[in-house]
Amino acid sequence: MIKKNQQLLIILILSVFLGLFRYSLLEDKFPLFYIDSSDKENSTKIIDSSLQDFLLDLTEPELISIDVAKSIFDSEIGIFIDAREEKDFKLGHIKGSINLPFDVDNNYKFDLVDSLLNEISYNDKSLVVYCSGNGCTLGQDLVYYLFEEQNFYSLTFFEEGYPVWEEMNFPIKKSEDLNNSIDDELTFELSNLDLFVIFSLIVLISIYFIYGFNSLIIIYSRLIVGFIFIYFSYDKIIDPFTFANLTSNYDVIPFNLEYLGALVLPWIEMIVGICLILGIFLEVNLSLTISMLVFFIFMLMQAYIRGKSIDCGCLLADLNSSSALEKQINMLKRIVHDLYFLVLTLIVKYRKKLVNKDD
Repeated sequence: MIKKNQQLLIILILSVFLGLFRYSLLEDKFPLFYIDSSDKENSTKIIDSSLQDFLLDLTEPELISIDVAKSIFDSEIGIFIDAREEKDFKLGHIKGSINLPFDVDNNYKFDLVDSLLNEISYNDKSLVVYCSGNGCTLGQDLVYYLFEEQNFYSLTFFEEGYPVWEEMNFPIKKSEDLNNSIDDELTFELSNLDLFVIFSLIVLISIYFIYGFNSLIIIYSRLIVGFIFIYFSYDKIIDPFTFANLTSNYDVIPFNLEYLGALVLPWIEMIVGICLILGIFLEVNLSLTISMLVFFIFMLMQAYIRGKSIDCGCLLADLNSSSALEKQINMLKRIVHDLYFLVLTLIVKYRKKLVNKDD
């Protein structure tokens, strides 16, 4: 037990060291402890001043609360922009809002973008961008695209979004032709990770039926899980800030540890993956792997049950501007993936019992 504790301590210390070293190399550093930008001070500051003057004097995007968003709506001094996909917009949106879906490739209707710029320039209007509420980053991404690439000013981001607006019984509008829209536009595609999981499962089943349960299955399972942890950790190590912002969308990480955790966790995944492949500190790394997979499954399940539609942060290369429904489907797929990897890890963990039972 002492030896295992020492091995665990070595892994954790090394992960913290590597995480902080990576942090020291970042050009654009972020605070190690997450600061909730939805602090009520901003809302109080806006409401206590002349609202329109405040909005027109903005030199960078401003986060606003639902109270401020409703004041802008009632005063008719803002244009509401829905950054979600068209299918989500049709399901329901803030009354009078315009659909301008965020596009990662910047393929926008530029005549609409130009008309919005003219509207705020000549009619003293501000833009209020929103999406699907906490956990949805489409609105924030669109705001910064308009600010940095299209030189918009007087920009605000209504973080609580459409769900809270609807919950408050504020004015909304829903499409009258829902039956002809959502189902037809929803597409189901297999990602590279989906194909990898399916292929590896077929190989695993083939090995079992050809050779029975033997050491080959154990080695194969260990290599698959090790490779996946290394694969998942790489882009999070490269871009810890994006990973931190994605983890904050779960709204359950305590003590504002999102940013610090985003620096350390990917290195734990990387080290665990390497150790699994090489067979180093095997028992400790198997326990760590099981713990992390159970934690990942719990995080995804609670977010899905709470109705969140978010990019899970498992693999940054898979980030996209898909609809809320597609994001929820992807969350379910990630849960299935993690359950599969958990089964593989348990096979390795209890290999002696399983081999003896098979014999």
